[in-house]
Amino acid sequence: MIFGIPSWIVWLVLLIVFLVVEALTLGLTTIWFAGGALAAIVVSFLTGNVYVQAAVMIVVSVLLLLLYIFLIKPKFGTLSPKAEPTNADRAIGREGIVIEDIHPDEGVGQVKVGGQIWSAVSEDFSIIEKGQRILVKEIRGVKLIVSKVS
Repeated sequence: MIFGIPSWIVWLVLLIVFLVVEALTLGLTTIWFAGGALAAIVVSFLTGNVYVQAAVMIVVSVLLLLLYIFLIKPKFGTLSPKAEPTNADRAIGREGIVIEDIHPDEGVGQVKVGGQIWSAVSEDFSIIEKGQRILVKEIRGVKLIVSKVS
């Protein structure tokens, strides 16, 4: 009994709390403690000694964490997906043509580079007219930063 409540109920409540926190964080933060709480529930049916149950919870939690750190993570890597590289950076350094006047003050303008149409702004915030050849300097967000080709 813990504060007059059967210990298995306390461990069950802790297990649920740890699982809810884990579901909200998605970062393997409390799953170790959930495993420890589950082990404590099992032990609570074998012994009424709360100190043994707490010790089992702590030991199992630490063992699960160490198992993950030293065996699972090195072998399989992290469980979070890696950022996928895109081919957008291929546009940098390429030439293209303005297909809609670039007006930096109005935030409008489009260019065609490598067969793709992009929103664009001029590097020096000047107006670049339709039909002008441009060079892509960089990408900021979804817009190309361009300059006129001499």
